[in-house]
Amino acid sequence: MQPIVRYPAVAEEFYPSDDQELEEVLAGLFMNGPAPVPENRVRAVIVPHAAYRYSGEVAAKAFSAVVGRSFRTVVLMGNAHSYLFDGIAIDAHKAWNSPLGDVPVNREMGRKLIGLDPDLFHELDIAHHCDHVLEVQLPFLQYALEPGFSVLPLLFGNNHFDAYRSTADRIIEVMTGDDLLVASTDLSQYPAYRDAKGIDQKTLELMAQMDIDGLEAHQQDIRQRRIPGATSAFCSPDAIKTMLEVGHRLGWKAGKPAYRNSGDAIHDDRLAVVGYGALAFYEP
Repeated sequence: MQPIVRYPAVAEEFYPSDDQELEEVLAGLFMNGPAPVPENRVRAVIVPHAAYRYSGEVAAKAFSAVVGRSFRTVVLMGNAHSYLFDGIAIDAHKAWNSPLGDVPVNREMGRKLIGLDPDLFHELDIAHHCDHVLEVQLPFLQYALEPGFSVLPLLFGNNHFDAYRSTADRIIEVMTGDDLLVASTDLSQYPAYRDAKGIDQKTLELMAQMDIDGLEAHQQDIRQRRIPGATSAFCSPDAIKTMLEVGHRLGWKAGKPAYRNSGDAIHDDRLAVVGYGALAFYEP
């Protein structure tokens, strides 16, 4: 029988499993407030998905821009990190759980996407079972938003290079002005500290400009330059390109980015780091 609730896979490893401890950690991460964006007009955020000790401060910068807001549904998007499949996997559980409680899944919205494009969207719970990419965003949302929202978890598997265009078509069809898009990605993977800062600054500039062609060229440039340790500019390309395509079509603007990398953590190695960036996008 299909389980009703999707329970955490990475609690304690990525964030505290105790609810009070998690609340305290989140309160500390949100202390510095958001990068400035117009109040009540944020429609999407790009956030990292590492352990909170590494990327939580950066993620909180973007989520702080929606503190106290009410949304109907938060569409969570990221590229799968733990399971191989084709298309876009929709989770069919009735709710997702974190130490802070349950959040309902908008199954109706998921069924609409499948009906619009069954070759692209399909239910595949096993893709979500052990993946941390979307899970780590749930406590941030529960801490920041007014209760009553639902989530729609979308994991991207193997897709044609321009599938983001048709994905953006479908998301625009089912979204309303009461929904929030969250694209989950880390930035550069395992270059040295200084190289990471250069790569990531360019990546965030291109994301803020919603320049998808520029991001693809940036990725190719990193490969051609053979920067020691660097494997990519960011790890959720389909999710990011889909969000930027939606934002470009709807005329969104980007706020000021937040950034750090794992080398900024106390006692952490600076020879091979992972970059973390966050951006909030708003209606002008």
